[in-house]
Amino acid sequence: VPLDGPDTWTGGTLFPQSSKKIARAINAASGQTPIVVLANLSGFDGSPESLRRLQLEYGAEIGRAVVNCESPIVFVVIGRYHGGAYVVFSKALNPNITAMAVKGSFASVIGGAPAAAVVFPRKVRQLVAADDRLNTLQERLANARSSEKPLLLEERNRLLLEITLEKRGVIAAEFDAIHSVERAIEVGSLDAIIEANTLRPAIIDALEKGLSNLQIDS
Repeated sequence: VPLDGPDTWTGGTLFPQSSKKIARAINAASGQTPIVVLANLSGFDGSPESLRRLQLEYGAEIGRAVVNCESPIVFVVIGRYHGGAYVVFSKALNPNITAMAVKGSFASVIGGAPAAAVVFPRKVRQLVAADDRLNTLQERLANARSSEKPLLLEERNRLLLEITLEKRGVIAAEFDAIHSVERAIEVGSLDAIIEANTLRPAIIDALEKGLSNLQIDS
């Protein structure tokens, strides 16, 4: 992995080649067959490595393919729907898109975990600094003998990482609770919220309506 590659590889992230494949698939299906997207998309990977490999260009090609698509598109959020994916599969790009979400899934421009890491790092640091476990260890470290400090410093670093991840999780959960699929319905990003056990009939119904509208228009 290049030195400027991402520290971690996030599940559900669109990398350059996967973005290119999605755009090609939509173009190939346009006017030939309806399209169903079961989405668990955390957005595009924005690492320097992916940007060198035309991440933005291929991402834009998904948007172009959606705009030009002449088939009905049924877009269903089954997990998460964030970042660039939230933009390129927007209902504003094509009136033939029916966008739904399974109850309990998440839809917003940015997900809770990235928001905690990028948008609210100061709040995370405040929560970490106020944690009693870390403060107790800091006191032990301040009063420790020189021979004990290396082990305590190592313990402190492990605890700091553990608490930071924990507090990010707290902020992420609060963010996701606010930016829920219910809110996406309110702002017009989604058409409906469905139960998981009605997924198949909901998709069939949306496809039938989409095909019917195309026949009427023609």
